[in-house]
Amino acid sequence: MSSEEKEPFDSAEEGTTPYHEQIDAFTIELDNLIARFMNEFDLHMETIVGCLEIAKNSVSDPMIIDLGSEMLGEEED
Repeated sequence: MSSEEKEPFDSAEEGTTPYHEQIDAFTIELDNLIARFMNEFDLHMETIVGCLEIAKNSVSDPMIIDLGSEMLGEEED
């Protein structure tokens, strides 16, 4: 855990899921999602890793520039 991401012991209200269990739940669900897409679709591992990199970048840097129209070759008039 980085210095910025410490387990919030004091902020946890009674009845909420402990932080480490939330991390475990997220990790398990992410693993299940990846496994499901690998089984149901013909995606290459490189494609899955690339999609995860895009997701990582969008989570870690909220100032992502949308290049959708440029990537699709659409021209603005």
